[in-house]
Amino acid sequence: MSAQNKNTDAKPRTGLIEELKAEAASAAKESGAALASFAWLWPLRGVLYTATHPHVLLAVRGPLLKALGASAALFLALAFFTYLPQAALLSLFTGPLGPLLALALLGAESLALLTLLAKPLLLAPALERVFDTTLAASGARTLVAHGKTTRAAAAGSTLLRPLQALSGEGIVRYLLTLPLNAVPVLGTAAFLALNGRAAGPGWHARYFALKGFDAPARRGFVARHRPEYTAFGVAALLFNFVPVVGLVFTFTNTVGAALWAARLEAEANVIDPRPETAGETETAKTQ
Repeated sequence: MSAQNKNTDAKPRTGLIEELKAEAASAAKESGAALASFAWLWPLRGVLYTATHPHVLLAVRGPLLKALGASAALFLALAFFTYLPQAALLSLFTGPLGPLLALALLGAESLALLTLLAKPLLLAPALERVFDTTLAASGARTLVAHGKTTRAAAAGSTLLRPLQALSGEGIVRYLLTLPLNAVPVLGTAAFLALNGRAAGPGWHARYFALKGFDAPARRGFVARHRPEYTAFGVAALLFNFVPVVGLVFTFTNTVGAALWAARLEAEANVIDPRPETAGETETAKTQ
């Protein structure tokens, strides 16, 4: 009986490892197209937009300050209990780079804990508001208004996805790839590529909900923009790695995702000038 249980437990783990290998190969193939897409600039544009439009964050300063407090507490606790052991262990393999790599690991670990504990509770409505406000201000006001009124149920069910929340298989993937950061440069690059590729489309979950995309339509849309989503996801994750204030970059990444969505919407409307039916058109393409 115990042998059967072990075999059953081993299958999902083996499947995930094989999936990680396949994603690593795909990420390597997409790397050139991802760089050439310049979609990695959207998180940076989100920072610049937020700096020139501070009301975006001021409107949600309450949840932001609470989440920053949680982020600081988590990071300090991790630093107190785990930084020195991790720095010592990494120094054995990487020499003087050990303390720096340990700091990067702390950022990744605090991000994982914060995602699981704080983001869903504190940030979901705030990030939705930031996304909608930025999208509407960037020329997609009709989409936001129409999506909120006619697709409220679909939009409400995706509140947590733009947060890049890690759950189930996602957190297992994150933890399995976390040790890659112990390998200087190449290991961190692989960690960012694998997790960024998986997380990239999640930043547009709100956009997909407002558009009224069903699951096949979302998959088809993401497939056509796969390199761009990989580039965006890697850049966004890199910003989130910054200790403590990485949480602020969750907001600026959301702003960047909304700016990108506005660009995609404008391009789509040039081809098909019917924004209200764009979601239905996208669904029909995938059938």
